[in-house]
Amino acid sequence: MPFLCDFHIHSCLSPCADITMTPREIASVCVSKGIDWVSITDHNSAGNVRVFSRVLSRAGVSFIPGIEVHTVEDVHVLAYFPEVSLAEAYSDWIRKERLPHIAVDPEISGYQLFVDDDDSFTGVEEFWLGQPTTLSISETLETVHDNGGISVMAHVDRKMGLITQLGVIPEEYREVPMEISFRKTLTKGFESRNILHSSDAHSLNVIAPTVFISANTRSFKEFQAAIFSFGKALEIIWD
Repeated sequence: MPFLCDFHIHSCLSPCADITMTPREIASVCVSKGIDWVSITDHNSAGNVRVFSRVLSRAGVSFIPGIEVHTVEDVHVLAYFPEVSLAEAYSDWIRKERLPHIAVDPEISGYQLFVDDDDSFTGVEEFWLGQPTTLSISETLETVHDNGGISVMAHVDRKMGLITQLGVIPEEYREVPMEISFRKTLTKGFESRNILHSSDAHSLNVIAPTVFISANTRSFKEFQAAIFSFGKALEIIWD
């Protein structure tokens, strides 16, 4: 059964995202565009995933809790987890152990807002989420795996992507699924076969179905199988 998906969406917790990226607003957009399955992947935090899980579920949209980890190499890595509690535990560990405790002015760097089921703002994250953690790429991959999650290299062909930042795909990362932003990247000898394409939406108008996934159910196990199917269970929807 094919499902329309977008597995890289930011909420109002990300400092670079619009404050309208709230649960009910995002759920409404997903329903209007026929999107069946999404992930919320805020920078260095899963602080809003529990709320989004509830609201999206009520709207009939399946949800995978995620985090976009910012590594010391200035590379973004998407971390997906099978349960909200696992994403929250990993997020709490990053905040406590691996995120420099630097406070910033939200008027300059952007608001980082926690939200409830009714789209009301309930608090502000005081530490800057838009900065690199102290995790290296390899440490990120290892710790995500050790905490029950799977990793995808985020937007490898854009700023803060693996190819853009390092110039090459190091041998040790070639088995990791890659999120591709541009169709032209695939025509330039790109070697990875496990690829993903997402909106990386920071505002409501950017959310869109970006991949078809063929699956029996919208479970994490089926998501993982599609990501590692060498394109057999996942079809990219280009603009």
